[in-house]
Amino acid sequence: MKPPAPPTYPVGTIAKLLLLTERRVQQLTKEGVIPRSERGRYDLASAVQGYVRYLQERSVGQSSRGPEADYHTEKTRKIRAEADLAEMDASLRKGELLEADDVRRSWRAVIGVIRAHLLGATPARIAAQVIGRESEQEIKEILRSEIEMAMRGASEGDISDGGVQSGDPAPRA
Repeated sequence: MKPPAPPTYPVGTIAKLLLLTERRVQQLTKEGVIPRSERGRYDLASAVQGYVRYLQERSVGQSSRGPEADYHTEKTRKIRAEADLAEMDASLRKGELLEADDVRRSWRAVIGVIRAHLLGATPARIAAQVIGRESEQEIKEILRSEIEMAMRGASEGDISDGGVQSGDPAPRA
């Protein structure tokens, strides 16, 4: 004696269960994702398993179409990467984009100028100005003024050639 066939359900029931439209269930049936038992009727377990398998494959970037899909995915990725490189190259040529090494070199030069201003002649100028001063406020103002002068000297430097040129600010009396 043959075991009874599992019950089948209409497309509307399967669509509601899978949170799909009836049309989408029919499309997935045509694609071989959801198996059909008979015209317009589906085995519940097979339909759910087919749809779950389809979602799992999509979530890990695979496709039921096999290597052909991988080829197209990789080709699309390659074309997109080439387009991105072309855009970056165009931006670089227009001066809208900078090379990371050039930026690093320029920042090191700027920091070097700031360091030279703050650690070079600045301490001697400050020491000469604060000797004999007793007012904390007056000393703070001298320090602030000297630091601002050092920073201004660094900010006026020319970094257009990847290096910084800036003269040492003139000593204040």
